[in-house]
Amino acid sequence: MHNRVRFFLLLFILALFLFACQLAGQIGQGPAEPASPPTASRELFTQAGKPSHSTSEIPTTTQPAATSNLDPTQNQAPQTTGPNRGAYPKPPQSRAGEIRPTEMRPALTHLSSLIGYRVLDINGGDLGQVSDFIVNTCETYLLYFLMEPGTGLKGEPGRRVVIPYEALTVNSGILDAQAKTIQLRLAPEQLVGAPAFPADQPLTPTDWETAVRDFWSKAVRIGSLKTSCNIPGGPVYKVAYASQLLGAPLYDGRGELLGTVQEAILAPESGKIGFYIVQPSQAEGWVMVRLGATNIPKEALTPGAALRLVLLTDPQMFWEAPRLVTLDEADDFMLQGKMLQYWSR
Repeated sequence: MHNRVRFFLLLFILALFLFACQLAGQIGQGPAEPASPPTASRELFTQAGKPSHSTSEIPTTTQPAATSNLDPTQNQAPQTTGPNRGAYPKPPQSRAGEIRPTEMRPALTHLSSLIGYRVLDINGGDLGQVSDFIVNTCETYLLYFLMEPGTGLKGEPGRRVVIPYEALTVNSGILDAQAKTIQLRLAPEQLVGAPAFPADQPLTPTDWETAVRDFWSKAVRIGSLKTSCNIPGGPVYKVAYASQLLGAPLYDGRGELLGTVQEAILAPESGKIGFYIVQPSQAEGWVMVRLGATNIPKEALTPGAALRLVLLTDPQMFWEAPRLVTLDEADDFMLQGKMLQYWSR
């Protein structure tokens, strides 16, 4: 009897010891690290767990942005006597840009509609106007937007400031469809000395990107997504201005013209582009063409060359694709999902 009691007592003491060790290990580990900005941004716009940086999918559902109202008094940048960007804290991290008002989100999903938006600082002051976007067409993301400086921001005439789109998406920025503005959590002083492009700046070679990322990494969170394609076998670049893509001809593999790009549909909270809207050359209506089903030939990316797209699939898929009667039909999530399935066949 005493041996049995002693045996169960030893088991009880051993269980307590193991529980204490496990508890100490959990305390020592601390809280889990938050998702990195680029990962968080991309995770928000994936389907069935697929990594969206390697696809051109647009979600059938979206989540609200992680920020609420942008209060100029919250996280106010400290006053400095010069453009000391290191003295300004980085904006609060967010999973996506905030849409205002939420019911007007469809107005922000057409890429052409964002060109011309005013850019505001943290206090609502005017920084300039969006004149173009730089698009990584193989990763299907907006990488940067170009801004013509406003009167309150000094800059060399004819040059456009290059700003990462992530300054909006993962740095608690706001897209306001009603006011037609992009508001950043930045003070005007933080843009002093920002890299700027002349009007005729070629995008390839992309040796300009290092200076852009070095400058902005001190002011905002930026991820690993760059102008290069995330594919094995060495660096490949399929980067273009939005103004070049809108209006670009689409050909089949034999060089026959299929149509002309009229629009691009995106998730504005993340900058993820899902479809080109193409007007067929020999029929009425519009066709939603998945970005992943197209390519830009290398020779079309050389400085001075006319940009063109090539369809990577059987051209019959283009001619047999469902037709849109109006461009606004492309905003429908159900139709987007159906067209993703169509081009994945």
